[in-house]
Amino acid sequence: MPKASKRRSQRGQALTELAIQIPLIVTILFGVVEIGRVFYVYHTLQKALRGGAGLLARTTNVQYCDSADLSLADARNFIVYGNLQGQGTPVVQGLTPDMIQIFPERRVPDSLGLTQCLCSEDADSCDAASGGRAPDFIVINLGDGFPLAVPFPFVTIGTMNLRVSVRMPVTGG
Repeated sequence: MPKASKRRSQRGQALTELAIQIPLIVTILFGVVEIGRVFYVYHTLQKALRGGAGLLARTTNVQYCDSADLSLADARNFIVYGNLQGQGTPVVQGLTPDMIQIFPERRVPDSLGLTQCLCSEDADSCDAASGGRAPDFIVINLGDGFPLAVPFPFVTIGTMNLRVSVRMPVTGG
């Protein structure tokens, strides 16, 4: 008789343990899916920036000091839409050409450092219109970052800024 009463008292134990563990497992599952989505969006942004930087680095006669230069606009469109015309849906939802910043850089003589290439009347500037030369590197980034909303069931986590930046050597003239 004692064995039967012991077995009867433990009958609901497995069900109770399962009821406690299911919310924990579901929370971990949603967390893993969201972490995977964050990495996917980051990788997609990095790949798009790398493609735009490669396009711009191989383009000749780019006026880096003129924000209305068509080569810069083409690079921004290529990053956002995957084409030069700026048509279609963005590669990442919420990405706009205004978010993209392009900085030319130059090597510091007798050093391993880099500095942002200035737009001036100097022969060492990046302003080709005033006699300057092409920069050594091009840096493309998303400025303040790409705001990515992180939804989670029944909880508002907020947004996180993905800061993506690409530096590429300039091979065009």
